[in-house]
Order: sequence, then structure tokens, then C-alpha cells
Amino acid sequence: MLDKRLIIVAGKGGVGRTTVAAALATLYARHGRRVLLAHVRTRQRVGEQLGCGPIDEMIREVEPNLWAVNMNPRAALREQGLKVLRFKAVYNAVMENRLVKYFLRAIPSLDEYSMLGKAWYHTTEVDEDGHPRFETVIFDGPATGHLVTMLRIPQVILDVVPEGPLTRDALLVHELLVDPVRTSMWIVTLAEEMAISEATDLYHAARDDLKITPGLLVVNALYPDTFEREPRLAAAFERLVGREDQLDPRLGPLIAATQTLRSRREINRLHLDRVAREVPLPTVQLPQLFIPSLDRAALDTLAVLLEPAVCSG
Repeated sequence: MLDKRLIIVAGKGGVGRTTVAAALATLYARHGRRVLLAHVRTRQRVGEQLGCGPIDEMIREVEPNLWAVNMNPRAALREQGLKVLRFKAVYNAVMENRLVKYFLRAIPSLDEYSMLGKAWYHTTEVDEDGHPRFETVIFDGPATGHLVTMLRIPQVILDVVPEGPLTRDALLVHELLVDPVRTSMWIVTLAEEMAISEATDLYHAARDDLKITPGLLVVNALYPDTFEREPRLAAAFERLVGREDQLDPRLGPLIAATQTLRSRREINRLHLDRVAREVPLPTVQLPQLFIPSLDRAALDTLAVLLEPAVCSG
């Protein structure tokens, strides 16, 4: 896993995909990899998690070996346009022309392809000494449906566009995506019905349609398995349930909260069995962190839990 050039972190919205990507990036950086954490229009809280303030469309260094960028289509198109046209004045004359802008807005999926292309470019970028500027790009893409559409674009271009500059780049992007040596997809889910259904669909889309290798499943925000590990504690709790009127009233909220935790864990357990059948990948289980907000310490906790899968994969 440490040798991958591109890791796509994918999953349903709301499953903690961006948090997992940030934790993974910090882990790679601390193992000596030069890492770019490339978000697609993410919310700004990720900067708070990394302890570096807001992250925008300009690549910024977060800590040694770790850089981050929050990509958006306008900035990505501008960056790529300047690389082709080379001079800002020429770019402004061409790309800021009203008719050209109108034409670009009419091109289907151009916004999505611009951000995928930017991520690909950074996997190839070299510094002044000819060394890779970034050894690994961690791509925190959009939610499942938009991500699958985005990842399908290079193949669509190869299928329908006559050979030329556009197809040359599309071929290089496609070759990177389908290369299991360089690229892997991490699927993030919750142990809940809708999230697992989407994770299952994503697994099959990646493997069968996109030909991208799914490398790892991350089941996030699991409730603690205290009663599974401590049967005597479970038995003692059972003796309390239903007897709240005979106990100190101050125990009522504690019993109610414990019942909620136990029921949530049981739901998690049932769905863990299901996802093991439907998404047959090496799996990392991450706990629900009962804290007001995810900060840098929380990311470090998650990175430690991810480490065995990364270093042994």
C-alpha cells in the first residue's frame, strides 16, 4: 500500500470519507512518503482537523511530507490552461473570452474531468532535480455517484473522441486508474443499511466497470463492543434493565444511554456480517469517537488504527 501513486478514497456522503483520507495522508507522510491530499470541493473543517487553517485551491504544505489542496473546477481549468498556453496574457485572451467560456460550460463533465486530470498531473509532476514532487496522491473524491461518473470519463473520451491531444492525456489517466500496481481504491462505509448498499454497488462498479482495483474496506464509526467482550458485564446490565424504578434515579440516564449503545452495536454487528459477504476486501474497523469535534489528535488516533493495513498490504 505504501508504494501506491494514487489512492482513491470513495464512499457514500456522510460516512467519514474525508476524515479517513486525511488520517491516511498523515500516516503516509509520517512513513516518509511525500503526499498530496487532494480534496474535491470539500468543506473547510478538514483544515481544522489537520491543524493548518483553511485549505483552498492553492497547494499548501501542512507538515513535513504532507501537502493539501481543495480542488474546484474553475481553478483546475485555469491551472491546466496556463500550462498549455504558458503565458497569463494569452490565457486571459483565450480562456476568459465570453464565447469560449460559454462553449466550455456546454461541454458535459468538463468540471469533473478537470479535477481528475489535476490529480493525475500531480502523480506525474517532478521537481527541479527530476524527482517526483509527490510520491502519493490521496484523492478524496465526491460521493459515490459523482465519483463513478468522474472516473468513467477517460474511457468515454477514448471511445468517442478522435485521436489527438485530448485522447493522449485521457489514455494516460486511464492507464493510471486501471494499473493495480500504482492505483488502489479504498471504500469507506458505515455499518448501516444504505451505506453498505452503496459500498457494495461501488465495489462492483470499480472492479467490473471501471477496472479499478479495490484495495481496502474501511468500516467507520463503529460503536464499542463492550458487551461482546465482557459477558459478565452484559449479564449484570441485564439485571438492571426494567428495574429503574427500584434504583437510584440518577442511574436512569446511564441505563438509557447504555441501552442505546448496545442496540447500536447490535445493528453494527448485523451489518458487519453483511458487508463481509458483499464486499470481500481486507477490512479495517474504526471506532466512533465520542468527542465534540474531530481534531488533529483524533486524526492521529485513526491513523494508528489504519497503520497495520497500510504497512502489511
